[in-house]
Amino acid sequence: MTARFRLLFTREIHRDLLGEARQKGFDIHCESFIETRPVEPSRIAGYLHEILQRPIHAIFTSAHGVEAVLPLAGSEKLPWTVFSLDGETRAAVLRYQPEIHLITAPDATLLAEQIISQPSHHQAEWYFFCGNLRLDTLPQRLSQQGINFREIVVYETRLAPKRMDAIYDGYAFFSPSGVESFFSLNRLTETRPCFAIGQTTARALAHHVPQVIVSPKPQTAFLLQTIYAYFGVEPRLPSGS
Repeated sequence: MTARFRLLFTREIHRDLLGEARQKGFDIHCESFIETRPVEPSRIAGYLHEILQRPIHAIFTSAHGVEAVLPLAGSEKLPWTVFSLDGETRAAVLRYQPEIHLITAPDATLLAEQIISQPSHHQAEWYFFCGNLRLDTLPQRLSQQGINFREIVVYETRLAPKRMDAIYDGYAFFSPSGVESFFSLNRLTETRPCFAIGQTTARALAHHVPQVIVSPKPQTAFLLQTIYAYFGVEPRLPSGS
C-alpha cells in the first residue's frame, strides 16, 4: 500500500510493527534521541548478592531497569514483591520472573499510591532500581510519606539530540528524556499531533506542543492503535481498553 501518512518515532520499534503500519498506509521513520545502556554488572553485583533471597520490595519504572537487574538472577526464582509500571515494564518483569508477585500501575504517580497503600509499607525493605535520569515523581512521593528506600542506578541514559528538517504528519514519544532530547534541537512550527506512550511522557510533551494524544496503555502496540484511530484508519479504541 502506498504510504498516506509519514510519522517520526523517537525510538526504534519492532520490525513486525513497522510492517503492520506499512500495510495500513503509514511510513514510520524511527530515530532514537536517547542512548541507554546498563551499568557494569560488577557495580550492582554486591547489592544483588545480598538481596536475591530476601523478600524485598523492588520498584521498576522502566523496562531498561528490569533488563539490567533480573537477568542477573538467572533461573533463580526470586522471593520479591515487584512494583512496576504497566506495559513494557510489566512484560519485561514477567519474561524473567513469570511467577513473581507483581503489582502494577499505569504511571509513576499511581504506582507511588499503590506502594503507599500497602499495609506494611513502613516495615518493608524497599529497593528502587532506576536510571541516572529518573524523574522525581515517585521517590519524592515516597519520601513525603516517610517510606525509606534504597535507590540503585542500574542503567544510564544519555541524550542524543539531532536536528530533523523533514516535516511529518505526526510524532511519537516514549519517555520524558526523549522529549527533552528532541526539543533541545527541534521545534514544531506547524501544528502536528504528538503521541505519547503514557501520562508521564504526555506531561513532558505538554510543555512543547498544544496537542498531545496519549496511548490508553503504555505499550507500543496500543500506541500504534491510537495513531491508526486518530488518522481514521481504524475505529477509536475505548478508553482503558
